[in-house]
Amino acid sequence: MRDASLPNDPALPDDLAFLAPLNLPEGLLRQVAAQARKQGVAAHEALLAEEIVPPEVYYACLALRLDLPFSDDLEADDASARARLIAPQGRALLDLLEARTSPDPGASIATPKRLAQRERMARGATIAHRASHELGRADPSLTAAQVPSHRAAAALALMASLGALGLMAGGLAWLVVSSLVCLLLCGAIFTRLLATVGGALGAKAEAPLLPDHALPRYTILVPLYKEATVVARLLDALERIDYPRAKLDIKLLIEADDEETRLALERLAHGPVYDIVVAPPGHPRTKPRALNIGLASAHGELVTVYDAEDDPDPMQLRRAAAAFAQAPQSLACLQCPLAIDNARDSWLAGLFALDYAALFEVLDPGLARLRLPIPLGGTSNHFRVEALRRLHGWDAWNVTEDADMGARLARRGYGVATLDAPTWEEAPAKLPAWLAQRRRWMKGWMQTLIVHLRQPRRLVRELGAKRATALIAMLAGGVLGPLVGPLYMALFIHEGLWGALFSPMTTIDMIASALWCSIAVLGAIALVVPILIGARRRGLTRLLPLLLLLPAYQTLLGLAAAMALVDLFRRPHHWAKTTHGLARSSLRNGRIG
Repeated sequence: MRDASLPNDPALPDDLAFLAPLNLPEGLLRQVAAQARKQGVAAHEALLAEEIVPPEVYYACLALRLDLPFSDDLEADDASARARLIAPQGRALLDLLEARTSPDPGASIATPKRLAQRERMARGATIAHRASHELGRADPSLTAAQVPSHRAAAALALMASLGALGLMAGGLAWLVVSSLVCLLLCGAIFTRLLATVGGALGAKAEAPLLPDHALPRYTILVPLYKEATVVARLLDALERIDYPRAKLDIKLLIEADDEETRLALERLAHGPVYDIVVAPPGHPRTKPRALNIGLASAHGELVTVYDAEDDPDPMQLRRAAAAFAQAPQSLACLQCPLAIDNARDSWLAGLFALDYAALFEVLDPGLARLRLPIPLGGTSNHFRVEALRRLHGWDAWNVTEDADMGARLARRGYGVATLDAPTWEEAPAKLPAWLAQRRRWMKGWMQTLIVHLRQPRRLVRELGAKRATALIAMLAGGVLGPLVGPLYMALFIHEGLWGALFSPMTTIDMIASALWCSIAVLGAIALVVPILIGARRRGLTRLLPLLLLLPAYQTLLGLAAAMALVDLFRRPHHWAKTTHGLARSSLRNGRIG
C-alpha cells in the first residue's frame, strides 16, 4: 500500500511535486491540481490562494528545490537588503522548475508579499510622486492641482453682485438676469429629462457568465483611512465575493500614520489574496492618490474600487468580467448601482436612498444608452486596467475623482456602460456628516467643471458638440442647480404671491413668466420622475412620502454647495472624511437599532 504522504511523484505538477518534506496527503495535492486546471491557473497559485500551505513554507521549499537561499525577514539587515530577491509566480515559476530559465546564483527566494514590501520601501518616493503628479506631468490641463486664483474669486463675486442687482432692478435687467438663470438651469434639466427617457427603457440582456478558466485576474482596490471599526465587516463582504481566489488581487490601501487600521488588517486579513499597501507619505492626502498607488502594482486585467462600508453583490465581479468579455475594447468601464442600506436611520438617509435610486437605476443607465458621458460613482466602477493606465490613473488633486474619471474616459473615446449588480452602502444619517460629504462632492464637481472648461475648443473636438454640451450641462447642473435652485425657488414663490408671475401685464413680464413657469414645471418633472422610477425598481416606494421634505433637502444641498464654493478657494484639496459604521437600520435584514 502506498504511503499517504506526498512522494516526489512526476505525475503531479512540477510546482507541487517538490513538497515532499511537508508530508501532505497525495489526494489533497491532486485535488488542488484539478482545481487549478479548472480555474486556468498554475497549481501553486490555487494551493496558496486556498491557504493549504503558507507562502513562507511554500517558498522555503522552492528555495531548497532551486538550491537558493530563502529570505523572508521583513526587517531586513544590510546584507539581505543588498541581496537580489526574487519571488517567481505563475509561468515564471514553472519555467524555473522546467529549467527553461536558470536561477540567478546570487539571488534569494522570497515570498511575493515580502518582495512587494521591499520594492515599495525602495521606491517609496518615486511611487508617491507618480501617484500625485503622473497625470499633471502628462497633461497639466487635466488636473485640478492648480488652485483657483483670487482674481477668479473676485470675478465670481462681481458676477453674483451684478445678478442680484439685476433681479432687484426690475424691467429689462430683471428679464436679462432671469433669462440667464433659466438658461443655466435649462441645460441640466433637459439633459436629466433625456437621461430619464433613456433610463425608463428596458435593460439589455446580460452576457452569459464565463467558466472559471476563462475569467481574467481581478484587482480590487479598497482605500481605507481610520476604518478599524469596520474592517471585520468589510472583509466579510470581500470573502463572500464569488470569484476564484487564485485570480483575485485585493489591495487594502492605508496611510502610513493609520496604525489602528493597519493593526486591524494584519489581525484579520489573512492569506496571500490580501495585500496591505501602506501609502508612502505625500501630498495631497486623498482617495484618488491612494488608488493610484494601488493601481501601480495591480496584477489584474480588470480592477474595481470598493469603499470601507461597501457590501457588493457576490456575483458582481463575474458579471462584470462576462460583460467586458462580450464588449469591444473601447468599453473601459462598467458602473454598478449603489444602494443605501440604512435608509430608515433618518429622513436625510431616506432621501439619500431615493437620490441614489434615481441616479443609479434611471439616470446613469439612460446616459449610457444615449452614449453620453457619465460622471461615475465613487465605488463599484469596474475598469480595464490597460485603459486606466493609458489615462494615467485618477487625478489625485480632485476630491470627486469619480466624476472627473467619467469625463476623461469620454474624452479619450472610451465607453461606459452600467451593470445591474448592486453594492450596498451606508449613508450619513446626521446633518453634520451629510453636509461634510456633500460639500466635498460639490467641491469636486466644481473642480471637474473648471478643469474641463479650460480648453473648450479641445473639449468639443474630443467629444463632439452634443456630448460636450451634455457633459458641461451635467457638471454645471450639479453645481449651479444647488447654488441657484434655492434662490430661484424663493423668487418664484415671491413673484407668484406678490409679483406679476401669474398675472403679467407687460411683454417683459409675459416672457419672464413663461420662462420661470416652464423651468419650474420641467424642473419638478426632471427631479421627481427619476426618483419615482428608481424607487420602484429598488423597492423603496415606502420612502416616497419623504418627498414632501424635498424642498428642505434641496435647500440643504444649496448650503453644501455654498460651503463648497468657499472651500474651493480656501482649501481646494482638503478631503472631508466620512465616518462609517454608524448605521442603525438595514433595508436588507430589517434591523432597527
